[in-house]
Amino acid sequence: MKTKNVFTDYALKIAFFISFMLFFSCESKELGTAEELEAKVKAPSVLSADNIESGQKTYTFSQAAGGLRSYYISIPKNYSKDKKYKLLFVFAGTDSTGKSMYDWMGKGWNSNVSGLEKLMDNTIFVYPDQKYIWQDKEGEDIKGWALGDYAAPFNGKHDIEFTKELLELIQKNYSIDSNRIFATGHSWGGDMTNVTAYFLKGVFRAVAPVAANKPYWFENNGNFIHDPNYRANTAVWIFFGLKDDYFKDDSIDGDFGKQQADFWVYENGGSIDNNTSKPIGNKGDVTLTYPGTSQVKLTLYDYGQYSGGGSARGHQPPDYYFKAVTDWFNTF
Repeated sequence: MKTKNVFTDYALKIAFFISFMLFFSCESKELGTAEELEAKVKAPSVLSADNIESGQKTYTFSQAAGGLRSYYISIPKNYSKDKKYKLLFVFAGTDSTGKSMYDWMGKGWNSNVSGLEKLMDNTIFVYPDQKYIWQDKEGEDIKGWALGDYAAPFNGKHDIEFTKELLELIQKNYSIDSNRIFATGHSWGGDMTNVTAYFLKGVFRAVAPVAANKPYWFENNGNFIHDPNYRANTAVWIFFGLKDDYFKDDSIDGDFGKQQADFWVYENGGSIDNNTSKPIGNKGDVTLTYPGTSQVKLTLYDYGQYSGGGSARGHQPPDYYFKAVTDWFNTF
């Protein structure tokens, strides 16, 4: 009996040792750096640009466009290559991602507010990702867009080139109506909406920047720039808060929105003194429309019309923005 117990104990130890080695071997193959582990988690959800399904995608663009870039794309469920589709770019704000813009603007910020995607049928939506890290006035790192030659300290052409090449990629992979390509964006994404509309010289039929900055990216030595190659064929609808609590006293009574309108009205062949006015929303807001080679619209919205989450609520779009802007895009 004693011999049997010793043998059994020895056999159990060997079995335990073998099991431990197998377990350790399996575990060690799964270990890696934090970056590798993050990549393993993300890898199944990142699709090739050649895959026409909706989702997060990556593609290697030219070095001028930043090389490897990412974006989120949303395709109609009944997509057919035999049909032409509208295309809407949606540019993210500071430290945001394309996917977060899909969740916020694409879907709508709550269940009572229909987002862009529900209100625009037969449309492909693309939500580009920012890549570059900058420093704000306090020296803090922030992620945002490069806004062209005149936008120091956030200057550079790489994100404008990225937009151009991303558009070309989408046109290659999907059936796009080239006369119905649009853009919108919020905050720094509103800046990006402005600069791509102008510096890409009319590839967008209409754009709607929301809560964009003072148009310093259109200024050179204190004066507005003028590009004779801009074809004045992009319609622009500017949305800006009368009580923007992000820009605060830098933009009294919607001044940054007015400055954007000044630029676009001139570039589109209109006059700032020639406009019509129409009520919008239910708090006394109005939209001014300036005729020209392509119309320019300006809506200065009052505080308290945004029902989503987050801070700086006067900086956020009013709930009526979604229906207003999609109805407008759908007229083209």
